[in-house]
Amino acid sequence: MSALADIAVPSGAEARACPHCGAREAKRLTHLSRDGWRIVQCAVCGFVYLENPPGHAALSEAFAWEKGLDAEKDRRLKTAPAMYGVDYATRFRTGLFQRSDMAKYVDWFEAEKHGGGAVLDIGCAQGDRIEPPFTPYGIEISKALAEKADAEMRARGGQCLHGPGAEAIWGFDEALFDGIVMRSYLEHEEEPMKVLKGAHRALKPTGAVYVKVPNYGSANRVVTGRNWCGIRLPDHVNYFTPSSLKAMAAKAGFSTQIKNPWNLMFDDNIHALLRRAS
Repeated sequence: MSALADIAVPSGAEARACPHCGAREAKRLTHLSRDGWRIVQCAVCGFVYLENPPGHAALSEAFAWEKGLDAEKDRRLKTAPAMYGVDYATRFRTGLFQRSDMAKYVDWFEAEKHGGGAVLDIGCAQGDRIEPPFTPYGIEISKALAEKADAEMRARGGQCLHGPGAEAIWGFDEALFDGIVMRSYLEHEEEPMKVLKGAHRALKPTGAVYVKVPNYGSANRVVTGRNWCGIRLPDHVNYFTPSSLKAMAAKAGFSTQIKNPWNLMFDDNIHALLRRAS
């Protein structure tokens, strides 16, 4: 069991409806569920999600993502020490021959054309990921990290809001942002449709949203099962494939461009750029 399993699974709570289509009929995926956390597949649209997430309040402190990351790393190293020891020791390989995230944002969010611009980082951690020439804004559900991020961002003209992304994003002005970053965030959000609709409202017509989520459709997930790196319970509550991400984005008013189409079968992550379709 992971370290987070010592904290009781919420009891008596109503099972979550499918975050994509709203249906309540779902099949339990017992080969992926563990420690009382139930991963299910919607019987209507096929979306895979955690049926009994701990809730936004728990994710703010008790199940904050930075705690879950360390706990999941320890669990994997114990269950498969050889495989994951090599994986963590050579994690640098994933950045080889690739542009930095900031270089991509400068391109995707047209920084030269707009003289920088305002960029919102949802799930911004301690607030140091959005660099000049952008003005950084953030949303962070972890109370401790949100405080650090707000101080960092206010020093550069922006701010960080503490709270769930699906709620906090509606606190920003309409058409404020040249870019929105959802890097390793949307898999944590209990209401992904609501945050995507909020992003559509807060994004300028010429802006773009960068999304990075674990790729549930990867071959590695099929091979490794519940030990797949994209399954982190209980803070990963949504499990996207390229098709389900496109479908959810379209429902929120976005067109989707997959940025790593050439190796999706073998990539544990989906990288996508969303633009307003309407």
